[in-house]
Amino acid sequence: MDKYTQKLIEEGFISLLLAWLSYLFFYQNLLLYKWQKGLPLPSKTPFVIAGVLIGTGYFLYKWSRLKEKFKESKSFRFLAR
Repeated sequence: MDKYTQKLIEEGFISLLLAWLSYLFFYQNLLLYKWQKGLPLPSKTPFVIAGVLIGTGYFLYKWSRLKEKFKESKSFRFLAR
């Protein structure tokens, strides 16, 4: 496995962790706001979607940065020959 693939897998795991933690953060904040007032519990679906969007956005950002970094390093190796 080359270094690019290893970094991509690593960023995939980080983005999954970020998605899960952001879902928990958003849902916890709403629970603290509504549950203490005695209101019914909200649906988890919007918070799951928000977590997935944040995790996907992070992964796409890091993926584009990795592509740029490895394209530059390949072009420098080609020029050095």
